[in-house]
Amino acid sequence: MNLPRRTLLMSLALTTWVAALPMTVSAQGKPLKILVGYPAGGAVDVVARQVGEEMRAAGYNVVVENKAGAGGQLAVSALLQSPDDGGTVLVMPGGNLSLYAHVYPNLKYSLADLAPLATLCSFHFGLAVGPGTPARTWPEFVDWAKSHPGKASYGTPGAGTGMHFMGVMLGRQAGIDFLHVPYKGGAAAMTDVLGGSLPSLATTLPNLVKQHQGGKLRIIGFTGDRRMDKLPDVPTFKEQGYPDVLLSEVFAVFAKATTPSPRLAELESAFVKAARQPRVVEALNQLEFDSLVLDAKTTRSRLEDDTRRWGPVVKASGYTAKE
Repeated sequence: MNLPRRTLLMSLALTTWVAALPMTVSAQGKPLKILVGYPAGGAVDVVARQVGEEMRAAGYNVVVENKAGAGGQLAVSALLQSPDDGGTVLVMPGGNLSLYAHVYPNLKYSLADLAPLATLCSFHFGLAVGPGTPARTWPEFVDWAKSHPGKASYGTPGAGTGMHFMGVMLGRQAGIDFLHVPYKGGAAAMTDVLGGSLPSLATTLPNLVKQHQGGKLRIIGFTGDRRMDKLPDVPTFKEQGYPDVLLSEVFAVFAKATTPSPRLAELESAFVKAARQPRVVEALNQLEFDSLVLDAKTTRSRLEDDTRRWGPVVKASGYTAKE
């Protein structure tokens, strides 16, 4: 069944929410609250609920709680204010640590405050064009931008995101004036690029696949290291001469750093096992996410590498988020 992505997100979220209801009232199992810093039905929420559903097999009584706001920062604050018993964890994008460390000068948390438990999945970023530009490839877009000063712009789901800085990198390396247009979420940006009032859109690759396959927009590049089987006609930016535009993001699960070590080890094992279940892998693949399950040590190492990598990019952009 080939459902629209938005419908599939809501369907999976609702299905898991209904299935989770008995867990919130059952007296059996170890209580586990999974915090999500974004609205119900969104990508992070669906991933958290799909994995949380599998945690029952490990004896956990799971409830997912959405604490949306401040780009996910409210949920981090809620985690840090929870007891040190491992009864509360958080699912969020890795960039909320690695990227935010450079974007927000007064960020109230760091990787030192959190204990990564596992990486649950990964995805790339893509750049797509609509009827707002005659360009059908990235080289054509660059030529069009150079011959139409002030016209080239790209929308993103928000300022200070990985997509924002992907555009900064592309514009600088291509030598074009590439204007960033931040939106409050990706839906409005998608509407404008499809309507022709916005030339291009930089967002997560999963958000673009169905529109590309339906011929409503065209992905002209993405941040992977090789082409994808599901998008054989879409080149990477690496193969187009931009080897530094090699970016991916992960959704990972975290506990408080002050959680006792035995409890952290227990949670790590349970989440890794849950994320590897075929049902979860298939559900996330339907949403165009890549199955990438990493243990706690490897997740931490990746986040440390990403933090170092984003520093020069954000500094070069001159961007600082408003508190």
